[in-house]
Amino acid sequence: MTECFLLLVDVKGSTGLTPRVAERVFGTLEERLAGLSRRLDPAPVLGLSISYGDEVAGLFDTPVHLYSVVDQVRDWLHPEAAIRFVAARGSIGRFSHDIRQVGGEVFKRADDAVRAIKKERRFCRWLIGDATTNAALDALTEMSNAVLEDMTVYQREVYRLLASGLSQAEIAGRMRKHRQSVSDAVRRGHAELVLEAAAAIGGLLHAIPSMRSDGFQKLNEK
Repeated sequence: MTECFLLLVDVKGSTGLTPRVAERVFGTLEERLAGLSRRLDPAPVLGLSISYGDEVAGLFDTPVHLYSVVDQVRDWLHPEAAIRFVAARGSIGRFSHDIRQVGGEVFKRADDAVRAIKKERRFCRWLIGDATTNAALDALTEMSNAVLEDMTVYQREVYRLLASGLSQAEIAGRMRKHRQSVSDAVRRGHAELVLEAAAAIGGLLHAIPSMRSDGFQKLNEK
């Protein structure tokens, strides 16, 4: 049976958002997801989309982009909404252009895991490698998200610019801040720790073998 990597991103508390906030959160999300899917290389086998109102889903034949997608969606929705996610590997039920029609073992694993992390109030669950790899990914991701959640607005903005590749001096110039202020924000917000965690997560994901689905390849060629 064909196996894929499934990413499910759940928007927390979406039913409690006011109409105005919900419009800010979801109004341009579908378009942004489509654009992100086009930029990913290799591309998803089924591009990212809003699957059931408050859930983002995508199917991949390689796990290398999974965390960067989560990071981007988290950044888009902050501060209006927070997310949690599951990344799972498993067999699919059928080939379809509509991710809601694919089904199979991987969707059941992911759905069960989403219910579990909701109950446990966790940020993530990785189910894509062996037990040791999944545990390492869980720990690094949970730690990184906890640090991000503790950052002030200023520290998080500095972190985001640092993650984009700017130096502290360049960040100070762009934000019209003293270089010491930026340095303090990096240190007090533990921005470099989050970047180190992201690099470690990326290394673990790159070490997991990729797959290729001929069935999806034929669909994508149509």
